[in-house]
Amino acid sequence: MSKTKEIISIEHTLKEVLKNLSDHDIQEITGKSKSYIYKCGDPDDERQIHFKDVVALELAMQRYHQKTPFSKYLKDQLTLPQLDKPGSENEVQLEVMGIGARVGVLFDSVQKSMDEKSAGGKKIVPHEKEDIYKDIQEIDDQLSKIKSVLKSL
Repeated sequence: MSKTKEIISIEHTLKEVLKNLSDHDIQEITGKSKSYIYKCGDPDDERQIHFKDVVALELAMQRYHQKTPFSKYLKDQLTLPQLDKPGSENEVQLEVMGIGARVGVLFDSVQKSMDEKSAGGKKIVPHEKEDIYKDIQEIDDQLSKIKSVLKSL
């Protein structure tokens, strides 16, 4: 019999990051204390982690521990059925989640272009810049979609 995979929560994800990174690392990466990040993972606390901090922590986790906890969280969230949301609000939510996926693609493009095995080595060459710009443009287009849906609500 196969086991059902547990859906990862943001609380679980933040606890994994906090477990793997030191107080000093977190302070240096985000400019925030480990206790502040911990409070962002508390569902009863109003604080929420900023996206730029998520990206920075994800990069550190990938670099130091070869783990991508926020990417796993996002993937789980994208696969959840969104049945209880009205159509237009559901559309906003899906578009916002899609931005996360596009940021992941952008991250991959930047990482590949700066790999020493890439065309320009660690330096980003013109065709790599074009790919990165294309990924940024797709994120911008998705943000425009969200703005137009929000205006229509």
